[in-house]
Amino acid sequence: MGEAMAAKRGDVGFEDIMALFRQEYGSPQLSKVGPDFYQKMASYVRSLRRENEKEIATNPGSQASMMLSDQLKKAGDKAKRIYELRQRKIALLALRKVAGDSPETANLTPDELVLYSSLVSVLGAHRDSNADIDDSGPRFSNPKDVVQLPEASQTDSVSGNGGASETDEGKSTPLVLVRVLEDIPTFAGVDKDYTLRREDVITLPKEIAETLASHGKIRVIESS
Repeated sequence: MGEAMAAKRGDVGFEDIMALFRQEYGSPQLSKVGPDFYQKMASYVRSLRRENEKEIATNPGSQASMMLSDQLKKAGDKAKRIYELRQRKIALLALRKVAGDSPETANLTPDELVLYSSLVSVLGAHRDSNADIDDSGPRFSNPKDVVQLPEASQTDSVSGNGGASETDEGKSTPLVLVRVLEDIPTFAGVDKDYTLRREDVITLPKEIAETLASHGKIRVIESS
């Protein structure tokens, strides 16, 4: 009886689903399946459900209805787990691809190849959007990491004395020698834009240095 029902449903039956679940659960590699495996597995579960409903309607409480109900529950659960296990493996393949590896994709079904390609595209785009992190510093996402710096006046200009910056009114701004404790994104200073890297030793206008020091971003070495 079981063989006849499996034949009606195609070449994917209860034992096929159980065996594939064991393979997927026990191995980090994707098992080889047919290109239309998911369609056939879904078709099997649907036909099993129809048979179960028919048997319950005509012979409720019979041994056949109990057997069909048990098979339906097990087949549906394992079919879902197979999909989840393979989906997780495909995500890992996509991560390897974006990292520069060349993972084997021969065991992917056509539908899974679409998923794999989509994941590679999304992950690659995210990676590209952060590709300039070495040039512009880390992208802070936590508000506590953002430092509010003093705003530069529109009339400020750069002095040529090398020891202090000077405004149009002729007032000099003392400079401070500091050591940078962590990377800081580019910001506009009084005289120029600054991009600070961890362990840099540079001079900064005193007001900016005090602000950064108060947030633990730099350490003052010497004040002029």
